[in-house]
Amino acid sequence: MEACTEEQDALCALRMSCSAYSLAHAYTDLAACQTRGVAACQSALAASGTGQTPTGVEACAAAYPTESCTDFFNGNPVTACVAPAGSKANGMACGASGQCASTFCSIPHTAICGTCAALPAAGATCEDAADCGRDLACVIPANATTGTCVAYAASGAACLADSQPCGAGLSCVGENVASGTMGTCQAAAATVGAACDGSSKTMASCDNDLGLVCIPAAKGSAVGTCQNITLAATGAACGDVGAMPITGFAACAAGGQCMKVGTATTGTCVAPAADGAACDNDPTMGPPCMTGAKCVVPASSSGTAGTCMTPNASSCM
Repeated sequence: MEACTEEQDALCALRMSCSAYSLAHAYTDLAACQTRGVAACQSALAASGTGQTPTGVEACAAAYPTESCTDFFNGNPVTACVAPAGSKANGMACGASGQCASTFCSIPHTAICGTCAALPAAGATCEDAADCGRDLACVIPANATTGTCVAYAASGAACLADSQPCGAGLSCVGENVASGTMGTCQAAAATVGAACDGSSKTMASCDNDLGLVCIPAAKGSAVGTCQNITLAATGAACGDVGAMPITGFAACAAGGQCMKVGTATTGTCVAPAADGAACDNDPTMGPPCMTGAKCVVPASSSGTAGTCMTPNASSCM
């Protein structure tokens, strides 16, 4: 347990150092972040066929302080935190990537267990970011249920939201999704008060990972200044704040979900469900699960409702 506690403490410290907003948006506090991942780590160490060891987990904990925030937000862990190869061949049941010889366990987003598979490469089909392994984005076109894994575009590279997204800390300036016109990745505005364009047509927008949002200066305009995103408690209003032009934006704290009706731009924060409680993967239904858990839907169901469960690789036989 000590190794897993060290690893989770280091991961949460990294998240906190990269963005205090990111941590508060996902967890009630630092202690909650530190606690949530320990059980999953322990079950992964006890899972059949795993190549992971307590020594390896400790090495990951020691390496986390060297990871850049860009890599953290892009889902590209430092080498010491990449899952080691396990003994299970592709097609065998798994619950953690360290069980697989390929170093990748493909798990449906509504399940706890999956199967070992080849490490995804650019061009692979995906339903969410977890389907793309590491350092790849899952780009899903509008009105589609599946997408494609793609590498993040670097600063100065061509970009387009529905086919070639920019990496963390960058904004795709000049793109037009409707016409397919590519933009260029430029540094997102990273300070309160910085000039921005929420549509990214004339200049970069704000870095949302840092808890910043572009608030327009006038009705009908996307150009304005970066302001802090407000974190709202359960039951509080979320989304756009104020009449047009909006005067702010609120997101839900501690893993909550902003429930909106129809085309409304303002909603109400709903608390995440506890482990073992009912949940729904439909964002218009809710509630979501606490960060670190998944809303697991029974295999016999064609719906989106399920039960919140934390990862347990040792149960995947």
